[in-house]
Amino acid sequence: MRYSVTSRLAVLSLAHFTIDSYSSFYLPLLPLLVHRLGLNYTMVGGLVALGSLSSSFAQPLFGVLSDRMARPWFVALGPLVAAVFLASIGAAPTYWALVALLVAGGVGVAAFHPQTAALAATCGASRGLAMSFWVTGGTLGWALGPMFASQSARLFGLERTWIAAAPGVLLSLGLLAWMRRLPAVPHAERARTRLADLAPVAKPLSFIYLAVVMRSAVSSGFATFLPLYVHERGWSVEAGGVLTTIYLTCGALGGFVGGAIADRVGGRKVVRASFLLAIPFFALFFLLPSTAGLVSLVTGYAFLQCSLPVNVVLGQELSPRHASTISSLLMGAAWGLGALLVGPIGALADHTSLRVALMALSGLIVVGWVCALMIPARAPQPAVPAAA
Repeated sequence: MRYSVTSRLAVLSLAHFTIDSYSSFYLPLLPLLVHRLGLNYTMVGGLVALGSLSSSFAQPLFGVLSDRMARPWFVALGPLVAAVFLASIGAAPTYWALVALLVAGGVGVAAFHPQTAALAATCGASRGLAMSFWVTGGTLGWALGPMFASQSARLFGLERTWIAAAPGVLLSLGLLAWMRRLPAVPHAERARTRLADLAPVAKPLSFIYLAVVMRSAVSSGFATFLPLYVHERGWSVEAGGVLTTIYLTCGALGGFVGGAIADRVGGRKVVRASFLLAIPFFALFFLLPSTAGLVSLVTGYAFLQCSLPVNVVLGQELSPRHASTISSLLMGAAWGLGALLVGPIGALADHTSLRVALMALSGLIVVGWVCALMIPARAPQPAVPAAA
């Protein structure tokens, strides 16, 4: 049985929604874990950085493997691994046990994303719109994950958050059955990725990569420290989870709008505008009173995330034959490097204040805008090896 591109995109977006809801599962639980395990800001920042080693930097490996597979088995296995380990972080007895759970769950996240991104980009004539649906599914999951986690902790207790793995396990079982009905990719169409194949597009790919790193660092840093920032100001854990969900949901909507607009005006224009428009709103977050500042932050984050699906599409268009590999670089290695920058931000917060650290983090938006300006209008296409 062959599935329509519409139903395939719906399934891929649902799977993306599910796995990314576990990716942000730990965020609202940080105040509780900080209290129970005695963590400081440096340790919290290191937690995010270490977790990114598996969830992000392993993606290029899975991207290369995905380009060579007959069927996308990683799409089904990824959510299973992520759900089991990431939902269990509430039971971590020590800091290093917490790191181990994040790293193990990150392997599932890394396996899932490259292959699914390549499949989603082929669902329909409009790559930008298709990627917007897929990316929005993930960012909505990332946005609702904190609320999912805080309510799970309230209902079952922090030590039994592993019960929340059930939706991910059930989805994976359904995806395994779904995969068996997909047509296999013929052997002749599977890519054999070599770094030399991407050499002609190294320059534009590098600037896209750096822009993604800057955006990811700001996104990961604020998502990590915002619950702690408002908790310091008297907000409850549940309220912090709701605020984080609102913040991330607006970013998800921004990503969807940006992808749709890119099909009309061009991806480069959207990427440049997203950084430029975000700058003043992030600045106002530190200048305005509490409520108005949070509204400004949410608005700025929505603008910043407009470039989220567009960057991936720009990269895939450089070499469609290696879509999974390029997706893994822009979603995995780039996001991972951005997350690693959260570690120094945590150390800076310990030595100064969380407010000062977040101000420094916001400065990376300007750097991202400069990188976006350097993306060339056109790039030479990599040579496609002749068939034997």
